[in-house]
Amino acid sequence: MSINRQRETPVPVDTAGTGRASQDQGRVRLWWVVPALTAALIAVLYVRNRFLFSTRLYEDADMGANSILVEQARHFTLLVGNYSRDHFHHPGPAYMYVMAAGESLFWAGLHVVPTAWNGQLLAVYALNALFVGLAAWVGYGWTGSLRGAAICFAAVLTLGALHPAVLSSDWMPYLYVQAYATFLIAAASVAAGRGRHAWILALTGWFLIHGHACFLLFVPVISCAVLAAVLWPHRHNLGASVRSFFAVQRRVWIPVAAISAVFALPIVVDLVLHWPGEFGHYFAFASSNKSGGNSLVHAVQAALWYWWPRGGAWALPVAGYAVAVAVTRWLAPAALRRFLVALLAINVLSSLVFVYYAMSGIDGLSRHYEGYFYWSAPVITLLVIVLGVVEAMPLPLGTVIAAGAAVLVLATFAVAPDTRTSTDSSDPVVLSSGQDTDAALPGVVATLAARSHGRMIVLRLDPPFWGDATGFLVQAERTGVRACVANPAYTFIVTSQFICTPRDLAHGQVFWLRPAAPPGSAVLGRLRQAVVTAGPPPP
Repeated sequence: MSINRQRETPVPVDTAGTGRASQDQGRVRLWWVVPALTAALIAVLYVRNRFLFSTRLYEDADMGANSILVEQARHFTLLVGNYSRDHFHHPGPAYMYVMAAGESLFWAGLHVVPTAWNGQLLAVYALNALFVGLAAWVGYGWTGSLRGAAICFAAVLTLGALHPAVLSSDWMPYLYVQAYATFLIAAASVAAGRGRHAWILALTGWFLIHGHACFLLFVPVISCAVLAAVLWPHRHNLGASVRSFFAVQRRVWIPVAAISAVFALPIVVDLVLHWPGEFGHYFAFASSNKSGGNSLVHAVQAALWYWWPRGGAWALPVAGYAVAVAVTRWLAPAALRRFLVALLAINVLSSLVFVYYAMSGIDGLSRHYEGYFYWSAPVITLLVIVLGVVEAMPLPLGTVIAAGAAVLVLATFAVAPDTRTSTDSSDPVVLSSGQDTDAALPGVVATLAARSHGRMIVLRLDPPFWGDATGFLVQAERTGVRACVANPAYTFIVTSQFICTPRDLAHGQVFWLRPAAPPGSAVLGRLRQAVVTAGPPPP
């Protein structure tokens, strides 16, 4: 017996991943529905951010630090992810390679954007839209209908309508949000018996692991729960079922194995070259007094914030789950209930893991950005309710309502102010999301290059001006100007590539980034936070 048993479905879908679909003369597979919804979302993001095709933007701060890694990814030398304020790098470079692809395609290749960071943003938009589309694809797989795909699209995109930055920003805490929601939806589908969605589970899970060390907890725990749900019906003849699975279900496990091999490669290579690599830092952090130490009550309160950031937040999950259970039990079509039950169960498991993470892994619960991905909890609950209700409606009415909901949510997202990526450094949204740019960077790089006369530019920083330094370094690299930072304490931000060697310190031209020029020192340039002055280091 195969692990992925064919189950009764109301639509002509492939339930076992074998390529065989049941016959239903009343419905036609609309293969174009989900690609069309994904393309529509990409189009909205590109149109709302059309200034990227004409405006020169030069990134600094967190975006500059990411771009340092992106430039390494363009040369296929990057093995780690974005930096953490806890002085290590996250496990993998997947997001950086996506940004590198956007920079290479849109900026260096097609020349449709004027600067490199603009191309990175376009790639991020496409990736986020893909994750939304994959979530809708899972819903379509369970319903085989336009209304099923449309209502899943609308439910998932509701998160983008409420928090547009989760789709329009390249700040890392936002990038995990949609990936995690789609990961949970795919996990529920596989647990409910649709093995052909396992590749979506693998793809989103690996992106999450690459993006943040905390997902080394979430992804394995939830994946193991999915595996247990799949294996449980075959516990009495497990060996034969597993052998049958690998012999018959190649369309299920080969994509998962291929995706896993590609994503695991840089992590494994980094471990081999730099043992114990970043994992040594993770274990050190987990055993330090910086990790967690929060009470259960405070952790639960932190989790409730993502349901409703004001008082009485407990009422929303209680009411939401009650309605979702009622819809699943008494209203949803019988063939859909297994998927809806799995969604609720995976959502509960995700919530329990998040509470544990809040207790043991988050050092400051007031920094809500560390858990933005848990916005998935109300979204999954909403998905269960609306999918169950719409699928219970007569076909014409359900289709009209689902299509209308998809158009309405997409339109709401399209007109939301934050759907347009903000690049104004005085904008509170920018200051809170790390999306920082500085038009002065190219001019300052050129000025210092001229004054250094070919010598290494040595940057000495008067904290907290590392944000200006990342922007300077990445612009210097793109224009062929040699520059480095004198203090090795900044290695975790600028990487060892841009830390000065003893020879650089001895023979380079020193420049300072300071809050103000000392008496008698000329200001050579003004960056977003600091002024630039020349001269030897002060005594």
